[in-house]
Amino acid sequence: MEQILPENWAIMHFGLIFCITCAQMLVVYVLSDSSNPPAGLGLYTVYFMAALLGWIAVTLQQGPNPPMAVDVPSVASILNSYILFMAAGQRAGMTVGRLPLGIVCLLGSLSVFFLSPTRMFAVQNSAAALFFTCTGALCAWRAWRQANVGDGIIAFAATLMMVGIPIALYQQFAMEDIAQAQSIAFGVHSSAYVLVAIGFLASVLIEYQQHLSHLATEDPLTRLLNRRGLEDALYISLAQASRHELPTSALMVDIDHFKQVNDSFGHEVGDQVIRQVADFLDRLSRNTDVVARTGGEEYLLVLPDTGLGAARVLAERIRAAIGDHPLLVENQRIPVTVSIGVACTEGDVNLDELSQEADRALYLAKRGGRNRVASVEASSLRMRTGS
Repeated sequence: MEQILPENWAIMHFGLIFCITCAQMLVVYVLSDSSNPPAGLGLYTVYFMAALLGWIAVTLQQGPNPPMAVDVPSVASILNSYILFMAAGQRAGMTVGRLPLGIVCLLGSLSVFFLSPTRMFAVQNSAAALFFTCTGALCAWRAWRQANVGDGIIAFAATLMMVGIPIALYQQFAMEDIAQAQSIAFGVHSSAYVLVAIGFLASVLIEYQQHLSHLATEDPLTRLLNRRGLEDALYISLAQASRHELPTSALMVDIDHFKQVNDSFGHEVGDQVIRQVADFLDRLSRNTDVVARTGGEEYLLVLPDTGLGAARVLAERIRAAIGDHPLLVENQRIPVTVSIGVACTEGDVNLDELSQEADRALYLAKRGGRNRVASVEASSLRMRTGS
């Protein structure tokens, strides 16, 4: 087998970089919903496309080709590192630091016209290390906050740059071995780029999976839990209630005469009424309570470690808060009332049976004239008329 020449290694390296970039971008665009694309997708796309141009310039520098009039790879490295920082900031929802780092990027890029290739090597790698350090901080923060390993991989790529580039600069200035310094820098940049590509793909895939999980457990209109999400959220609480014989209460809330709201104001206004009532329930409930939307205009609140009396107090507070203040929807005030059924059990909790009991109480409240709270405990029913 003949020896592979350096220029052939460069072509093979670019081919690998090109395939990795195209594959991950294809997957990202197939998975991304056009109506809700991943945050930062546009800037990350610019980064990967511009980086490919930079790698092409690096490849063309190898072999017997005459040197370029301008050190394009160095400029591309500085610009791409700054674009990566902006993309990470957009994905994390932060824009801090763009202006000062943009000035550094501009000065570093313009220095190519005034510095020798050796000094430009130091400027390019120092600027890239700075931008990657800031990128790593943003991605590490997002990885921790969003529980996203993909952003952690990008943060690791930044760490690799933070460690590798000083070693390359040490070889250049302390050891005066520019060839070794260039080899280290080339390896660090290549590894970091591949890690960024893998990390971004992993980040989007994890975000997509989290989005699907939310769709399975959340009501898309109100962002409250649906029935499946309710069961998942209550798993530990209901187990504790069963183990310690604690009371568990449920509130079934229904918007009175909701069909009339839809008929009079339209379905869009009706949807806003549903959302505003959901906001009321979410604000008035405790941190330990679980709120879910179980039907068109019906909501279910489950109150762990709460007896019937305390549950009725909360129900009356909800009824009064909604009924006493007309909802403001599209600059018009719409009077809305709710009827609430309350049920309570102790010890072992069957969520289906508890919600059925609350529904029985709700039926009694509606039969009594609506805008009322009715409660049921065991077989007994009690109703209290709202003021």
